[in-house]
Amino acid sequence: MRRRGHLAVIAMVFGTLFVTFQHARAQDEPFPIELRVGETFDVCASGQLVCPARTPICDDPKVAAPIDLSGGLGFQGVGPGTTLCSATSSAGPRRVFRITVR
Repeated sequence: MRRRGHLAVIAMVFGTLFVTFQHARAQDEPFPIELRVGETFDVCASGQLVCPARTPICDDPKVAAPIDLSGGLGFQGVGPGTTLCSATSSAGPRRVFRITVR
């Protein structure tokens, strides 16, 4: 009887590791976003991140900056260029976005 319990726990651990690994592999490339200056991207409405989102970071705040929207987190185009921005949620790893502002 104990052996079945041990096997069930081992199967659950391997299943969790497999799902986590697949989720991590799905984020090999940053998610591409194209904006115009002043335009916003609603992260929560996009479905790319489980909200509430938190700890947003942008490498170059002269290109894009995190902003608060009525639905949650967003990124706004500030000036022309390309930068990486990211955010995290309580339901998964940090999600990276490549934002190009024209």
